[in-house]
Amino acid sequence: MKIRMQTLCKVPVYCAVASWISFYITVYIGRFFFTSKTIGADGVTQISTDSIRSIIFKVALFLLVLLAGGLWAFRSMSKKEIMISSGITSGIYLLIVLAQLYVPNFPNSLCVILAYIQNWTGVLSSLFMNLTSNFTVSVVLSSFAPLLFIPFGCKSIS
Repeated sequence: MKIRMQTLCKVPVYCAVASWISFYITVYIGRFFFTSKTIGADGVTQISTDSIRSIIFKVALFLLVLLAGGLWAFRSMSKKEIMISSGITSGIYLLIVLAQLYVPNFPNSLCVILAYIQNWTGVLSSLFMNLTSNFTVSVVLSSFAPLLFIPFGCKSIS
């Protein structure tokens, strides 16, 4: 089976754009869902986050990105094309994570920019963190989230 070269950039671009959009959805819409404000007796406003509602919101957003990609964005791609494109994306995410973990004095300003494109995989890393209690394992495993698109591919392209 032949791989169409123009399809190799679809998953990396989709993941970066979807992460960027999900970041802003979390910041601007999610705050109404999982934050609460109370005014204390002294008149000071206290803002708190409900962790259960936050997890529900983020998992729903993760699944929305996964299903939109699988059912809409990549429906014309074969499983092999999605596998290669997802592998490229996972490799990029893994390199970013390893650089953030092991490069001494990694620039904070770059971390802020990378947070926009890592937001989608960040949901998985927080879930893995709750399961394993190991930060390094959690963020490395979440780098492979784009591989979840593979089952949505066609068996062959006609």
